[in-house]
Amino acid sequence: MTASDLVGKPRGLATGAEDSEMVQLRRAVLGLADLDTNPVAARTLQPGVAQLWQLYWAGSYPVLAHALPERISAARVAVSTAAKADQPIAATVLAETLQITAALLAHLAHEDLAHLALHGAKRAAEHADDELLEAAQQATRSWVLSRQGLWPEAEHLATTTAERIEPKLSTATVDQLAVWGELLRYAAVALSRSGRHSEAAEVIQLMGSAAARLGDDPVSRYVGMPFGPTVVGMRAVDAAISAGQPRQALIRAQHVEHPDRMPPAMHARYLLNVAWAQTIDMRSGEAVGTVLRAEKIAPEALPHQSIARAIVAELLPRRRTQRLPGLRALAQRMGMDT
Repeated sequence: MTASDLVGKPRGLATGAEDSEMVQLRRAVLGLADLDTNPVAARTLQPGVAQLWQLYWAGSYPVLAHALPERISAARVAVSTAAKADQPIAATVLAETLQITAALLAHLAHEDLAHLALHGAKRAAEHADDELLEAAQQATRSWVLSRQGLWPEAEHLATTTAERIEPKLSTATVDQLAVWGELLRYAAVALSRSGRHSEAAEVIQLMGSAAARLGDDPVSRYVGMPFGPTVVGMRAVDAAISAGQPRQALIRAQHVEHPDRMPPAMHARYLLNVAWAQTIDMRSGEAVGTVLRAEKIAPEALPHQSIARAIVAELLPRRRTQRLPGLRALAQRMGMDT
């Protein structure tokens, strides 16, 4: 099994949540939700977008799914009622709220609905007249396309958008570098997944240039998470796994010094990459420990990661010949047969 084989359908919300939160989310994305609510000024809604990003990056998917329908409706009302001077702010709030919605829907295996959310996000971003906001939407769209196995389309979208907004490194702002780097990150994902490993390495090198210019891991509001050397190092680990080089991945992981600077969901996903490399390299005990660390960091996100289930499925038969404490209980928590 390769990393490409792990691109699949994660487990969604529990059945009850599917019958409620998902129905409400679908109505909100399709514009069918009730908009007969008291309008709230866009400037009042704006701080809440950062809170939504925090929920997303914390892996708090059920809480986020519950909150988003009302936030989408409020943002739509704000767009329709805002004074002319406040229209760009209202459009920005709607664009980012729909972008977060799309990212969540992709994690819940509703990629086609995620594309509809991104279509609305793109239209809103155009009204906001913000080039970086539009580019950030395309980064998310590229990621959703990759999750669907549409790697050529994902790579083309990310690459062409990155070329369009490529900043001058000597004068670029944090936001410019972060959005450009995010597009390159998803281009590298698509290239790695489609087996174009040398091209992925070149793109990761470009990411490194942007990260070196920043010198740290600053946060951009457009990306919602830090961008810098840590993200580049994590991407290099993933690229080695995609290339079928687990030992190289583990060597590269030793140079990722501050994974804890990343939001919990991303930190946990990175640890699962490391655990997969350990699993393939027959470091079974280490792999169990790494998955348990990931579970501790983002327990709500773990069930939605198909790679976590693949690791556990690979390790369970090894219990016949190896002591792997904690594995059986972990599998049971994930709803897997032991």
